[in-house]
Amino acid sequence: MKPLYVSATMQNTGKTTLILGLLEAFRDAGLGVGYMKPVGQRYVEYEGMNIDEDAVLALRAFDLKDHAADMSPVAIVRGFTEQYIFNRNPRPLEERILAAFGRLRSAHECLVVEGTGHAGVGSCFDLSNARVAELLGAAVVIVTDGGIGRAIDEVALSLGAFRRQGVTVLGVILNKVWTEKHARIQRAVAEGLRHLGTELLGAIPYRTSLVEPCIEQIVAEVRGRLLCGHHALGNRVGHTVVAAMAPQHVCTYVRENTLIITPGDRIDNIVVSIVACPAETGGARPVAGLVLTGGFKPPLSIMTLLEASGIPVVLCNEDTYSVATRLRELTFKIRPEDTDKIAEAKDLIRTSLDVPSLLTALRQEG
Repeated sequence: MKPLYVSATMQNTGKTTLILGLLEAFRDAGLGVGYMKPVGQRYVEYEGMNIDEDAVLALRAFDLKDHAADMSPVAIVRGFTEQYIFNRNPRPLEERILAAFGRLRSAHECLVVEGTGHAGVGSCFDLSNARVAELLGAAVVIVTDGGIGRAIDEVALSLGAFRRQGVTVLGVILNKVWTEKHARIQRAVAEGLRHLGTELLGAIPYRTSLVEPCIEQIVAEVRGRLLCGHHALGNRVGHTVVAAMAPQHVCTYVRENTLIITPGDRIDNIVVSIVACPAETGGARPVAGLVLTGGFKPPLSIMTLLEASGIPVVLCNEDTYSVATRLRELTFKIRPEDTDKIAEAKDLIRTSLDVPSLLTALRQEG
């Protein structure tokens, strides 16, 4: 069976969700499946090595027994690209990838390979997705965001890059499609892709729960200090309110799982946040967390009320605008400890994609 190379038209199209679901579905089909991300650009230190964070996720979520260094053979560290441009030699990198690929290939009958960004990403150091897919002899599926015109346009660019390298593209998977527009978008994109000489393999519905961060991630991203609410670090954030308005207006914007961002010296808005989430309330809580900006810690009397409310409270030194802007621009990836998201991703792919047909195509290409 040919390896399956999962590429995308851009960052944050949902490759991780798709791959989690594919690995589970291939296992359910009775296959010994492995995972590889040949070139990683977002890495963490794992077992003393720089390993792509998606490889760590696959390793832990599926209890894989492979070496992490084989699953993530090349991690692009800061400054690497500039150094490479003036000392160009792709062969050592290619040999490292091929050696790791060979070990994984011998251990698994089915191998899912994850790319990085669109087909051309990595060209600056001669390891574009198209080149890596060619190097590994893999067949490609392209993932793109839900939509019509933009999705087709971006697929056209990726198709051109893969075809120039002589790589087989099995088709396209449309991700994050709004439920109310699903049938219309699926029909239009399928026809548009036929005009490009490829096909639509599936359309996956959008699930906001898969992109919602928890308070623990918020603390890390704003480089804040948790003042109270340690037991509720797992609270999910589905909505954010910048409470810079008068307190009587704040509650009109609060709904379930709201993160409130307000200056730490706005005692009025802090009290409103507590009132919106009384300690005796059971079940779903409107306020998931509170971020206090400007480095202003509330007085002891207010801290006592916050601790009693159970709301996680994060104190950071930056101003309100900077904190809100940073959080708005962030994309929160699925982590190994996000077991609920992993389970949802697996179920979503199982119900949205024709996995048997995809496996048949891989066998025929092999």
